[in-house]
Amino acid sequence: MDSTDVLFGDIHNHNALGYGVGSLERAIDVARTHLDFFAFTGHASWHDMEPMEGGREKHWLDGFKRLSEGWPKVQRLIEAANREDEFTAFLGYEWHSSRFGDQCVVLPQDHRPLFLPDSVAELRRYCVAEEGLMVPHHLAYATGRRGVNWDVFDNAATPVVEIFSEHGCSEHDRAPHDFFTHSMGGRDSANTVKAALKRGLKFGFVASTDSHSGFPGAYGEGLMSVHAKGRDRAAIMEAIKARRTVALTGDRIRVDFAVDGAPMGSDIKAGDTVEASYAIDARDEIEMVEIVQDGVTVHRDFVRPDVPFADAAAAPFQLRLEWGWGPWTDLSLARVCDWAFSVTVKGGVLHRVFPCLQSGPFDEDRRHRFTRQGEGRVDIASYTSRQGAYRLNPNQSLVLELSGDADTTVEVDLRAPAEMRSVSRVADLYEGSHNLFTGPFPKEAYQWHRLLPRAASRLEGRARLTVPTGPSAAYLRVKQANGHQAWASPVFMNYA
Repeated sequence: MDSTDVLFGDIHNHNALGYGVGSLERAIDVARTHLDFFAFTGHASWHDMEPMEGGREKHWLDGFKRLSEGWPKVQRLIEAANREDEFTAFLGYEWHSSRFGDQCVVLPQDHRPLFLPDSVAELRRYCVAEEGLMVPHHLAYATGRRGVNWDVFDNAATPVVEIFSEHGCSEHDRAPHDFFTHSMGGRDSANTVKAALKRGLKFGFVASTDSHSGFPGAYGEGLMSVHAKGRDRAAIMEAIKARRTVALTGDRIRVDFAVDGAPMGSDIKAGDTVEASYAIDARDEIEMVEIVQDGVTVHRDFVRPDVPFADAAAAPFQLRLEWGWGPWTDLSLARVCDWAFSVTVKGGVLHRVFPCLQSGPFDEDRRHRFTRQGEGRVDIASYTSRQGAYRLNPNQSLVLELSGDADTTVEVDLRAPAEMRSVSRVADLYEGSHNLFTGPFPKEAYQWHRLLPRAASRLEGRARLTVPTGPSAAYLRVKQANGHQAWASPVFMNYA
């Protein structure tokens, strides 16, 4: 698997230029910290919003006004955010509709107007003319209550849909990550991805946060990857339109999926059978890899993770360091805790670092920073709190990929919230986790999770699929042991 063309991003997120919180400057800085690309999609309009009890619609109307008045600033900042071969930013906005469902507009050019029609057809014509995207999201809410309206779905400008966000998962009505974060109700079976594919609709998969706290790429709230031929806007947009996309809940799981050699998102002609192939590079133990064809799981594959330590150390392995916990909100002791520490690998080589950054707590000024120091050290500045923690998880974490042997150690030199030093042997971490505490109860804690050998996180395979008469769609679903998932866009066979 060639990792150089796998880019990670978030194309649906909010801040105070709308009805979220935080500055756009902060959101851009956060995105640059840990993403390859992002689009800011400020709340722009809701043409069919009905009056609310107590005049609560003012909350939304004020947000739309802030984006409209700030649009010149948005355009300037998004244009200036781009860094050649380093980071890509897109201009965008969100168009609400009770009847037609919410849409995120993502544009490939700078300095474009806010176009806010009352008709989804007019919005689509604008996006086609701009060569942009129109991405429906939180699909599984009921139609008429800002859920998707599959009756007006059209591939023009909509090559992908948002299968996961902080609202939850829209794959099907019994999928993990139910809808309960907002007040628009539970999942409607008819508005799921499964139902739409059964209708013969054609689209790829993305996930994004829909974070309202100005934190693009927030861990656990939604992320996407693209298999792009470059790092600029044109290459990323081409990959999305070709549906070479993977939807992720948070962990940066790298996925290749093809049918008869055609990559995810392809439209192919097929005979009676086809061969599906896949390659997975996960950040936690792979629990299961599944191929779903026409709504039915037709293939399952599993890792064989139990290997001797000598075999585990013969290839690069992964370690997850997690920090946070701290006093419970229910005890009225919750606080924001600042962290400063270094992780040094002794007797080994640090290859890659994967930040896993939660959005909470909201703080305009604090930042997470990860600074590599040669082949064996990373310096970390971070903060944690149970206040405002997404789905009650206050922790931050980092996954390290490294090489070493039984004598390799990972050393944490903690400067805040306490001064302490810990040394953990890789061989010991293969046997179990190492739990550490910054002070007596209820002080914060940190933990090295059990070592993850390559045999537990890498999987390649093939499967022979039977192709029925008529159109058929097959996609790949990956489940990790820690609950994080990935969905590779379908390959469409024998569609007209």
